[in-house]
Amino acid sequence: MSDTIYIEPDLSYLEDRLDALGDFVGAAHSEIHAVGRSVDDLRGDVETLTQDFHAYAAKQERTNRIQLAEIRLVKLRQEIEHRFGHYAEIRRMARGILEANDLAVVRQDTLRAAAEELMLRAPGYWLAPALVALAAWINDEEEVANRACAEALHRDDERTSLFFALVCRRFGRKEASLHWLQRYFAGLDGGALDRKAGIVIDAYVSGLLGRDADGLIRRRIDGWIDRFSRVYSFADAQEKRWYEAMKAMCSAPPAEGSFPYLRVHTDRSVSEALERTLSCARLYEKLSTHFQQIVTQTAPPRTLKQQLDSILERLAADFDAAEKPLHMESILEKLVIHEGGREDRARRILAEKVKAFDERRDFMQLLSDAAMHPQEMQASPALQKMALALGRDSILSAFRDIVAENRAAIPQTIKFRILAFDNETEDGSNEEKLLRLFVTWNDLKRMIRMRPYELSSQEKLFRWIWLLPVLLGLYGGEVYWTALGIAAGAAIFNAYIKAKKRMDSIHTSITEEYQKQEEEGKQMLRGVIAEIVDYRTEIARLDAESEKVIDLLQGLNPAQFIGSADGSRRVQV
Repeated sequence: MSDTIYIEPDLSYLEDRLDALGDFVGAAHSEIHAVGRSVDDLRGDVETLTQDFHAYAAKQERTNRIQLAEIRLVKLRQEIEHRFGHYAEIRRMARGILEANDLAVVRQDTLRAAAEELMLRAPGYWLAPALVALAAWINDEEEVANRACAEALHRDDERTSLFFALVCRRFGRKEASLHWLQRYFAGLDGGALDRKAGIVIDAYVSGLLGRDADGLIRRRIDGWIDRFSRVYSFADAQEKRWYEAMKAMCSAPPAEGSFPYLRVHTDRSVSEALERTLSCARLYEKLSTHFQQIVTQTAPPRTLKQQLDSILERLAADFDAAEKPLHMESILEKLVIHEGGREDRARRILAEKVKAFDERRDFMQLLSDAAMHPQEMQASPALQKMALALGRDSILSAFRDIVAENRAAIPQTIKFRILAFDNETEDGSNEEKLLRLFVTWNDLKRMIRMRPYELSSQEKLFRWIWLLPVLLGLYGGEVYWTALGIAAGAAIFNAYIKAKKRMDSIHTSITEEYQKQEEEGKQMLRGVIAEIVDYRTEIARLDAESEKVIDLLQGLNPAQFIGSADGSRRVQV
């Protein structure tokens, strides 16, 4: 009996220690796995937090830049008004003198006095003596008119010649108008034109200058084009000019991105390529709308005098070189506000727009500026149409280059990673296959994960070995040996049951974890596929817009856009 008392506690102690060791090993594995998952989650949270912080900082920086731009705009307007406000008054006076003469409601002495006062207030400005000459001419004071005209020519020969050409045309003095135009064109170089040339070309294509003047201007334009065409590099330079002008209209990809799933589950270079090519493809639609508006727009019906007055206003309002820096700063701040605080984007747009304000450029550059920057050039619909038609071949070539470059940059296959599952697709048509592959991959990962949590060889042996001591005890026949065999067998079988329960619990936990991972992964995969399908669909739709642009440009003919003052169409062969 004493022997029985000694053996049973020893077996119970061994059983308890084995159970404790098994529980410790299982708990350790679970803790290690939990720590690994926590580290992965923490790493993901840190990366997300970093991205959110950078996005917030960039957004705040853009907001601050917008506020600064608004403050600078106010200061720039005040400085322009302070330094050049009297110029604006003189410019308004030009239209006033013409209307007063038409209506005959202002005394001639009043006109002369007002013009002379402006002469005193704006020393060095060409328009002041030009208005004195105009008032003296209306009053039939030839000597004063000649002196004032000479001073205006001295201050700015080109502007003064063009001003009086338009004024004489307005009053029906065709010969005098032609004389002033000849003087203006005599000093004009087709390779070094300023914005004033755009004004006279605009008047020409609108048919405002008369038949004789039209012949003069047409011969000049033909001569310029012929001269340029003889220069070997001119065609390439013209094509490059249109290429840069059109590329400048390409919008920057949105900061938050158009494809949130692809941004996370593809390589950064891939997601950036998708955003960039889509933004560039949207240029086709933008150009299609822009060119279509140019071709279809019509100027409101107006009399010859009204149209000439509008041209004269543009000439008078064209700011001088001294005003240009302030106006350029003002335009930059407006662009910063328009672009949501992105100064780099605003400066790129300004670099393209500033060409419209350059002091000198060749004739073809002037036309491209009129087509792409009509607001800065103050180009009429007629001039915009002619610019498109004359530059048609260069525009087509440059546009085709843009389309070809963008098509080449579109990824043919898009590689992605869902968790650690790497694969690729072209257009998402293999979605079901990818889902099956992902499920298979997830099951394989689950089985690999479960592999360390199998019963040991000893524990597997316990499933049957417990019968041996029981049978031996029964075979002994005595109660002592029977009790001892049953106790030993029970201890061994209990160790097996506990080990199996522990492994089953771990397997259940792993299975639940990978089932959750499967559902989340399938959702991510479907999101990636959906965005790829959206991308391909949108790219195809926008690519079709490129054909519309090509068809529209190919149908242009310069001659069809040159009108006449009486509304008829002058066909040139």
